[in-house]
Amino acid sequence: MKLDIKKILSNVSADKKRTFIVVLGIAGIVLIFLSNFIHTESGSTEESVPQESEPLTVESYRKQLEEELTRIVSAIDGAGKVEILITMDSTIEDVYILEKNVNEKSVNNSDENAVESETEYKEENEYVIIRSKDGSEQTVLQKQVMPKIRGVLVVCDGGGNSVTREKITQAVASVLNISSGKVYVTF
Repeated sequence: MKLDIKKILSNVSADKKRTFIVVLGIAGIVLIFLSNFIHTESGSTEESVPQESEPLTVESYRKQLEEELTRIVSAIDGAGKVEILITMDSTIEDVYILEKNVNEKSVNNSDENAVESETEYKEENEYVIIRSKDGSEQTVLQKQVMPKIRGVLVVCDGGGNSVTREKITQAVASVLNISSGKVYVTF
C-alpha cells in the first residue's frame, strides 16, 4: 500500500489546509515557549550565583598572568620550554562608589551703605553603604584597578634566535598592552 501525499492533499479542502497550517504554527510557538522552561542537563542556563571565593591578590593575579603567558608563548614556533616572571608596580586598588553631596549656603555681608550676597558651595563625598537585614553595613565596590606591569622576563629555549625572540617580545607586549621595552627574552 503506497501513500500518495498529493492524492491525500487533493481530497482536503482549502479551509482545512489553512486550519491545519494555523494549528501547526500555534503548536510550534507553544513548543518554543515551553522550551524556555525545560532545562536539560547539558543545556542548562542557570544563573550563576556569586560564590564566596578567595579575594584576588597581587600574587594570584601575577601567577595567573604568568601561567596564561607561558601557555601562549609555548605555542610560538621555536620557543621550546618557557618560564616567565612578571614584576608588578603596585597593589590592587579597590575603587568604591561615592555619592556627592553639594551644600549651598547664602551669606549676606552688610555694610552701612551696601548689602552684598554671596553663595558658598561645599561639596562632600560619602561612600555608598548598603545595610543588610542583619544590620551589617558594607561599602559598594565599583571596580578593582589591577596593578601596572613593571616588566616581564621570558626565559625559553628559543630565546637565542633573534626571530623567535622578536615574535615572543611582540606577543607578550601585545597581550599585556605594554611597550616592548618592558619585555626581556633570553635563553
